[in-house]
Amino acid sequence: MITRSWTIMTWIVVVGSTLVMLLWILIYSFFMSADFVDEVLILFGGIQFWATVLITALLALGTYINFPLLNVTAYISLHFTF
Repeated sequence: MITRSWTIMTWIVVVGSTLVMLLWILIYSFFMSADFVDEVLILFGGIQFWATVLITALLALGTYINFPLLNVTAYISLHFTF
């Protein structure tokens, strides 16, 4: 998602869609089907899932937040030699 600025609506869509996806997994894991039986226990019960969610969010948002800072630093270091 490329936006010039993050508005409140952007935050609502990003966080809301993630929460809806997690809620969907939670609800559908209680129905008897071949695909989603006990899926909530498999996914939400392990540290690997939550670590992956956290690392992915940090990498995705971290580059967005830190890129302008890195861009300015690289510009200064490449154009101003001492």
